[in-house]
Amino acid sequence: MVVQARNPGVRLPHHEESIVINAPVGSVFAAMTDIERWNEWWPQIQNVRLQNGWTVNGAMDCRVMGMDLNGSVTVYDPDRELGFETKLPVGGRVLQHFTFTSENSGTRLTAEMDASGVAGMMFTKKRLLKELNKLKTNVENAEPG
Repeated sequence: MVVQARNPGVRLPHHEESIVINAPVGSVFAAMTDIERWNEWWPQIQNVRLQNGWTVNGAMDCRVMGMDLNGSVTVYDPDRELGFETKLPVGGRVLQHFTFTSENSGTRLTAEMDASGVAGMMFTKKRLLKELNKLKTNVENAEPG
């Protein structure tokens, strides 16, 4: 596993939520890393590009709510962890970290989000829960009966 170092001195508003998805870890991780399908459950994020694929410290660009954001992949450990950071052009940044844990026949997905500046107002706990529930529905509907 390769992880980009975090700056422990930076304190950002923190949200953490966990959800159980009735699908294997591999299916949930595959959905999270399929950027072409993010708009199915994360509609405000558009035009996601990973210049070097899911590579730690690799560049990530996207458009969120009309703003072009630049960032990087911070964690990529297949079927275990995924993380990335984006910076807002109007100030602030968003750190997102996802942990995938097998639970019974499904997956417990824990999402952590730290947001500062304007991002702290845009990326709320309510929005995080809504996105996780959409992902859950999307993955479970794709699973064979």
